[in-house]
Amino acid sequence: MGTDVDSIMPSDQSRMFDPPLTVLKIFGVWEGRTPSKYYKTFSFLFLFVSWFFYNFLLTLSLVYTPRSVELFLRELMFYFTEISITSKFLTVLLLRNKILEVFSVIDSDEFVGDYENKDGILYRTNKGYSLCWKVYNVLANIDYTCVIIMPVVIDLIQGTKSVLPICNYYFLSEDFRDSHFVILYLYQSIGMYGHMMYNLNMDSLAWGLLAVGIAQIKVLNKNFTDLKLSAEESKLPLEIQDNIQKTRLFKLLRHYEAILNYCDAIQNLLSVTFFFQFSFGALTTCVIMCSLLMPGTMVYRIFLVIYFFAMAGQIAVPGFFGTLLTHESQELVTAAYNCEWIERSQSFKRTLILFRERAGTPIIISGMKMFSLSLVTFVAIMKTTYSFFTLIRNAQET
Repeated sequence: MGTDVDSIMPSDQSRMFDPPLTVLKIFGVWEGRTPSKYYKTFSFLFLFVSWFFYNFLLTLSLVYTPRSVELFLRELMFYFTEISITSKFLTVLLLRNKILEVFSVIDSDEFVGDYENKDGILYRTNKGYSLCWKVYNVLANIDYTCVIIMPVVIDLIQGTKSVLPICNYYFLSEDFRDSHFVILYLYQSIGMYGHMMYNLNMDSLAWGLLAVGIAQIKVLNKNFTDLKLSAEESKLPLEIQDNIQKTRLFKLLRHYEAILNYCDAIQNLLSVTFFFQFSFGALTTCVIMCSLLMPGTMVYRIFLVIYFFAMAGQIAVPGFFGTLLTHESQELVTAAYNCEWIERSQSFKRTLILFRERAGTPIIISGMKMFSLSLVTFVAIMKTTYSFFTLIRNAQET
């Protein structure tokens, strides 16, 4: 049966990323596909208040934190998270042109797909991404509401004194914090919400780009496996049959080249982001585990457990996508072998052999070429985190 490689992906396939980019645009990070001078002014003012000044106060609070392990760990936990978030939103803010280049590859004719088919790989990837983004945002907003509102409600019921949600601004006097508590609480809460939206929507963008790469390789695998002549084509002279298959093979090779270029573009775009995300994600999980050893309320401990799984997930999910991308690229060798090649000409076979040799090197996305995006890396990070946690616990007991 012939392979349908002549269909062309719609030129608006990259529109699947509009929801997260729209949110990032609202929060002053994404200029859009067509930049505006008025937006630049809005972005500068918004980011100065919500990011620069916010992190300046956070840093100042960390410096003035009393030398108590319990207090210092709480401040350090959010500070490490902020470093990771900053690397993400700076990627969108400063590398806009590279993001648009990646989108142009997604919308190119070389990215042959089955988007029009509701049972097709690309269509299901697109719809699945949209659903996951909605679920991720809903869960994040529910969690945010619980973290911000629930402690205040409990404090009102129990008659205890509330604390600021992120840091205590130790450089301010206690009287000043008490008299301006509502203003400080609202500022931290609103700032925290904006940074949460940076975090989850940049994550959604990065994971979506990886998912597109995986889907394209799956399409290529399927097309190689289906690289066979139809019953009508099998009745044609052998030379014509060979020319038909060569034409199809060359189209698949161009598709493979486009996938390699796409993965290189992702590597250049997200390498630094993944490095900071994995590195400071590991440090944050270690700090959280150590914080669980310290005295605290039940509500705070529940928050720490939820926060731990959230931070671990930020390493596990890209690790899973990286593993899947590498696995699918390795399957190309088998898919090429499964095509109808025995009766083809020597030139067809030589081309196929060269492709199999190249496909034998799997596609790997890395963090600044220091570690691969994989579940193996995730497990190694979790083991290292637990080792540090055990070391600190033993040091406390002695």
